[in-house]
Amino acid sequence: MLLAGGKKSSLLLNGKPKFLVKIRGKPVLQWVLEEINGYNVNNFIVYSDSFAKEIEKEMREKNLAFAVDFLSAEKPSGTVNALLMAKPRLKDTFLVAYADTIASVNLNEMLAFHRKNNALATMALTTVSNPKDFGVAVLQGNKITEFAEKPKREAHSYLVNAGYFLFEPEIFKHLGKGMQGIEKDLFPRLAEKGLLFGYPFQGKYFNINSKKDLEKAVALL
Repeated sequence: MLLAGGKKSSLLLNGKPKFLVKIRGKPVLQWVLEEINGYNVNNFIVYSDSFAKEIEKEMREKNLAFAVDFLSAEKPSGTVNALLMAKPRLKDTFLVAYADTIASVNLNEMLAFHRKNNALATMALTTVSNPKDFGVAVLQGNKITEFAEKPKREAHSYLVNAGYFLFEPEIFKHLGKGMQGIEKDLFPRLAEKGLLFGYPFQGKYFNINSKKDLEKAVALL
């Protein structure tokens, strides 16, 4: 499941939804889909809201070699609601990823790690120089013991949420009323309970949020 939602003002990049901005002639969302498809993932759900029509129209025009279903809401209501909307389709271990993040996460290895730990939730982690702009994870052994989304105070780690998550269907038991974002409402609670595992990886990581991010991706991909 790819998350391509959010407020219009935060999604625009060069006058377009950032998921549809092109790198070497290909939309960011397509880059993400094809990266994941490289690990024999052939069935996708793309969730969107603010730019749902534009995203679905452009992606349906692509001759993709895998199945993509679209799920949309009339307005942004948070990543927890997006997951709850998809719940009927998520009956087995499933991957959730940000639709604006191109990363070389070895999903076969991450899945093996997830299963070896009998994990409910596993988050891919990468290292950045500016962790306070991301979700910061404190890792002890294989478990994330502390998670803070864009901490206002000192960041206790340079390990951050890389935007790729493996979940078991039982995760829905931990999604309650009043929760909006998995980053602010779910992950900190899972970390406190010892239920969140961290999978650090090395390799490419491009989170496309600004013109600078886009320029970097264009130069290096």
